[in-house]
Amino acid sequence: MIRSRSRKAQPSGFNSRLAEMSARMESARNASVVRRPVFDRALEVVAYEIVIGSDPITAIAVAENATDGNRRLVVNSGIDVDLAISADKPAQLTVSSSILESGIPAVLDPGAAVLILGSGIEPSERTIAALENLRARGFRILLDDLTANPQLHQLLRLAHGVKINVEKVSAPTVAKQIAVLKTAGVELIADGIASYDELRDATRLGFTHFQGSFLSRPDGFRKTRTPAGKLAALELISMLQDPDANISDIANVIRRDVNLSYRILKVVNSAHYALPLPLGSIEEAVMLVGTRQIVSWAGMMSMSGLNNKPGELTRTAMVRARSCERLAESLGRPDVQRFYIVGLFSVIEALLDVPARQALGSLPLNPEIVDAIASGGGIMGETLRGVVEYEAGNWDRAHIIGVKDQTLSDAFHLAILETDKAWAQING
Repeated sequence: MIRSRSRKAQPSGFNSRLAEMSARMESARNASVVRRPVFDRALEVVAYEIVIGSDPITAIAVAENATDGNRRLVVNSGIDVDLAISADKPAQLTVSSSILESGIPAVLDPGAAVLILGSGIEPSERTIAALENLRARGFRILLDDLTANPQLHQLLRLAHGVKINVEKVSAPTVAKQIAVLKTAGVELIADGIASYDELRDATRLGFTHFQGSFLSRPDGFRKTRTPAGKLAALELISMLQDPDANISDIANVIRRDVNLSYRILKVVNSAHYALPLPLGSIEEAVMLVGTRQIVSWAGMMSMSGLNNKPGELTRTAMVRARSCERLAESLGRPDVQRFYIVGLFSVIEALLDVPARQALGSLPLNPEIVDAIASGGGIMGETLRGVVEYEAGNWDRAHIIGVKDQTLSDAFHLAILETDKAWAQING
């Protein structure tokens, strides 16, 4: 006799909490926007793929923010996308057939928007005609996932490039696709690159552009011994985060690095600030632009000079740092500087190509910071995990206790804009 299992009674309020969590996760998917860098063979960022939830863009409008004058995209169910998120690089957008057939609003700049055609595209006569028109107007067109949608082969003559997710497609299939695509004269973009070894393999196969999580991973091919000079630069960054440091303290720390001092004074004395007379001391520079800005510049300059890693890794670190700092502020934490350091040094394995605990153990850091970075421990570790999951587009896992999803989204996007502005200033 088969007995039916009786359902265990759920505790009071369980269903309402479940519904609340489900609504929260759905809200996060609908409101989440991240950017994924596209690298060339020199590992320079040539574009950003703008990922908006999991669906292609089915509706689009362009608005101008009355406050800052920035142009924004309003897509699908009212998701607001600040076009500044692409940092003056072309923004790659996955679009639907209906968007293609609408002709794309004329207000979009063909030089700034790249159209990605994915598995949901049907190459109807109207779609093909729309693509021919859009290409003639100067839009670049990419095909994504030919394996999932073989019909995309019909659009190959109109495409400038083809994306292949090497994580999802077998090696023999990738090799066959490349052999066909090379005769079509299109760019080959390898997506899903998870390590530097995979990056080198993809380069040998003939790919010219790359996407994936490899940037935040250590390169096992490189030497694992970290020179003392590199640790000294990181020690300098950690010292700059002292919440009790005054202008004189910060200036003294910066002066320990002659190159850093020179670069900071060069930025402050640039045309951007239009000073009547050039500044001659770090103290004057700190007083002019503020300790927070100077510390941000110093962090970016110091990290970007380490190990010849791509500049995007430093930008990733700064975005995480500012996101963690803002989230700590939203939680009312008195130790926001520690959260900043956790985000900043979260890339230390990829930066130095050594295990995190090995690198962090050589720095004057609080054990809680080390544990948060290396093991995800404590509220700082949880905050970092939420930021990293959001960065990766893992909406369902990007939750932090005590933090609203919208707060996380806002913190991340503001961190991107602030980092991009600082990056432009120090590299302008």
